[in-house]
Amino acid sequence: MQLKKTHKDWLWGYLFIAPTVLGLYIFFLYPMVSSIFISFTRWNHLTQPEFLGLDNYKRLFQDPVMWIEFKNTLFFVGVSVPLTVGFSLFLASALNAKKLFMKGTFRTIFFLPYVVLPVITAQIFMIVFNSRYGLVNGMLKIIGLPQPSWLSNPWLTRMVIVIVTLWACIGYYTIIILAGLQNISPQYYEACDIDGGSWWVKFKNITFPLATPQLFFCFILAIINSFKMFDYIFVFGKTNVIVRETIRTMAFGIYERGFTYLEMGYASAEAIIFSVLVLSVTIIQNIGQNKWVHYS
Repeated sequence: MQLKKTHKDWLWGYLFIAPTVLGLYIFFLYPMVSSIFISFTRWNHLTQPEFLGLDNYKRLFQDPVMWIEFKNTLFFVGVSVPLTVGFSLFLASALNAKKLFMKGTFRTIFFLPYVVLPVITAQIFMIVFNSRYGLVNGMLKIIGLPQPSWLSNPWLTRMVIVIVTLWACIGYYTIIILAGLQNISPQYYEACDIDGGSWWVKFKNITFPLATPQLFFCFILAIINSFKMFDYIFVFGKTNVIVRETIRTMAFGIYERGFTYLEMGYASAEAIIFSVLVLSVTIIQNIGQNKWVHYS
């Protein structure tokens, strides 16, 4: 009887995990294996794939546009990620203060931008940074400062995208870090107060070390999101082809080659290189966490 009950439990267990397992194979493993195969072919969605061997990869590494995409991708990762996580830690520390007025309201306000679709966010900021009637240039004009053409200069457009990323994502990471800060025992801070420790001593020796698990998680999410940046590039580059060609990322390049030029083999080759790059950075992060992440 006990054996039959055990078999029945196994059956229900397999039934419950079946949708997840099937979804993993159908929507993840199969497309991944197919992409690897397609990367060795020439395929335009219409004809049968033609095997080319490593030609797509050779062409990819000789393509100057791909190297522009690679550099821009690293730029957004190197600039957006530290700023996003750094500001999130600062806001989380401020929202964790006991005497903060309307604490719940501020948490909601900071989180709301995250639920707005990236395309809508980009459209809003295109209006805000418009060189003729935008809010930013209007304020600069009032105080007598120059009004640059934000969306016509590649470097200024990059910085606008960084600002948009901060505005859109900082609330999400703030909530994650705040959850970690609220689990820190107040006794640590009370002991530091007794010893006469300043706010910096508290932050360096208590807040930061005990929040490193949440910071590590945020760093991984922020890096992955920065690597796959597409929406902002697509929206900010649609009105100016010259700017678009200078701010394009690898995610945008994969989309354009695959669905605009119908070079699925070439796009798949870049997607494989892109995946290896993201995987390598993630592995390095996981190895490095042993030196700075502290699990209490």
